[in-house]
Amino acid sequence: MISSSSPRRPALFRLYYAAVVTSALLLAGLAWVRHPEAPWTVLVVGLLLLLLAELVPVKLPGGGQMTAGTMVDLPLLLLVGPFWTAAIDVVTTFVVQGLVRRRPAVRVLHNAAIYVLGAFASAAVYEALGGRIGQVLFPRWAPALAACGLTFFLVNSACVSLAIGLTEGPSPWRIWQRNFQNGILHHLSFVALGTLTAVVWSTSGTWGLLLVALPVLVSRYAFQISVELKSDLKDFVRTLTEVLEEVDPYTRHHSVRVSTYSVRLARGLRRPETEVEEIEYAALVHDLGKIGPQHQYILQKPGSLTHEEQRTLRAHPAAGAEIVAKVRTLRRVAEIVRSHHERPDGQGYPYGLRSVDVPIGARILNVADAFDAMTSDRPYRRALPVEAALHELERGAGTQFDDEVVRCLLRLQAAGRFALVPSPSSEDLQLLRLRTRLGS
Repeated sequence: MISSSSPRRPALFRLYYAAVVTSALLLAGLAWVRHPEAPWTVLVVGLLLLLLAELVPVKLPGGGQMTAGTMVDLPLLLLVGPFWTAAIDVVTTFVVQGLVRRRPAVRVLHNAAIYVLGAFASAAVYEALGGRIGQVLFPRWAPALAACGLTFFLVNSACVSLAIGLTEGPSPWRIWQRNFQNGILHHLSFVALGTLTAVVWSTSGTWGLLLVALPVLVSRYAFQISVELKSDLKDFVRTLTEVLEEVDPYTRHHSVRVSTYSVRLARGLRRPETEVEEIEYAALVHDLGKIGPQHQYILQKPGSLTHEEQRTLRAHPAAGAEIVAKVRTLRRVAEIVRSHHERPDGQGYPYGLRSVDVPIGARILNVADAFDAMTSDRPYRRALPVEAALHELERGAGTQFDDEVVRCLLRLQAAGRFALVPSPSSEDLQLLRLRTRLGS
């Protein structure tokens, strides 16, 4: 389900919204003419279970929410058909989202409509592959059951991704990757448990639901924990970034800007969303190795550095990577941090690697880091104009900077998709440092 109603692409969103709602209304209207009877006990139990599932949603990392309703919808769909399943979904959506949570009508109607589409599409696939509504013969109809569950998941996830992509961004495909692809085993487990519930319900009746209650609850809880851990990991990375503020407020602002630039470049290069996320984390903590006091004198020194000072400064990527690598899920991020000062010509540090041996994330971070360093005030100089910074990047492409990444930045800049992130002036930075020293 979506959680936003402010279109980022108004025309496309209106077209999409009209198509979804109109299709749902047509399907429901046609089904009303010849809808089958259904046992009231099944409908009441299904409604209560769906209300419970809808009241405890899990927030998805890319926006929107997900419930364990699939594990109730599928049994209902297979036992009483798409009309009654859609009807119960609509009632549940309007009660929970409309009356209890008081969400905007446009959002409630959309979420109800995608449940209707999912129910009718899944039933059509199920019957096309030989299944019959009201019966669940397993394993005889296993392919039909699997296709039915998969269709329900794909319709729901596609509509959610389209809605978020058109209202908030980035693209719907990237929203789908972040929300569904990364945790696809959890989502498919909901489908499998929903099918299991249907088999048990059809053979053992309503009391048979007790047999699957525990695995259903555990699966839903595991999914929630997985999403929360992912959110906690991002919070942890941001907390690591804030550690730098204790040493130099400038560094934190720099890391956040570099993170924004890195994400733009990674998506401009069409990197998978899982990789984009790793690059974002790496950008946030890429200067973590500079937390030592010896680095602050070097960073603020107006003149040239001595050989020893250069050696100290060049140790920060490896030092930062060692800190980050202590978190098991950030080990790939640590490699990006370690290599973000390597150069295509092999003159970088700490290992003097060439492009082919440097992770793409590190090459992206290298360009984003340099771009921000040139376009923001430093303690010893003013920011360069964007045109001058672009010229420097273009001049160093293939030697100091990765050529493909630089070309991507230039392309995005020319298309108006690489706006400068505001940075504090030298005067602002001086005030921040003063406040930090005074402890205010």
